[in-house]
Amino acid sequence: MKKSWVLVADNSQARVYELSIKPVQLTLLDQHDHPEGKWRNQELVSDRAGSTPSALGKMANRAVGTDVSPKETESSNFARELAGSINHAYDLNRFKSLQICSPPKLLGEIQPNLKKGITIEKKVNKDLVREDEDGILKYLYTCEFPAD
Repeated sequence: MKKSWVLVADNSQARVYELSIKPVQLTLLDQHDHPEGKWRNQELVSDRAGSTPSALGKMANRAVGTDVSPKETESSNFARELAGSINHAYDLNRFKSLQICSPPKLLGEIQPNLKKGITIEKKVNKDLVREDEDGILKYLYTCEFPAD
């Protein structure tokens, strides 16, 4: 288990690559699509108010909700899904270290869900999901972003 993986993600898609050193290249291993990440808030919620049981046992229409937007909830769900996939691969000894390229908010949602034993070699706080492999390598090797 000497391999390094690179996770490149945004709220609507993610790609997992294996990083080879000689020659330096990225090999696509997996791709996750999350179309809900592109949806607007109004597409993620119903148009009816929520209802809760009242003290008399009847259903009462009340504003039921949270301070978290539906888009943020979907982003957190996708981050947990990605972390679960990475954790599973780590349990199977498929890689040794991980490099993550994603926007800061998503990075902050992925990282707490990763297992403590996973070594994060580098974090790039940038959305690189639309970059090709050469563009991603450029950021990994020319930008100095510490892992902590």
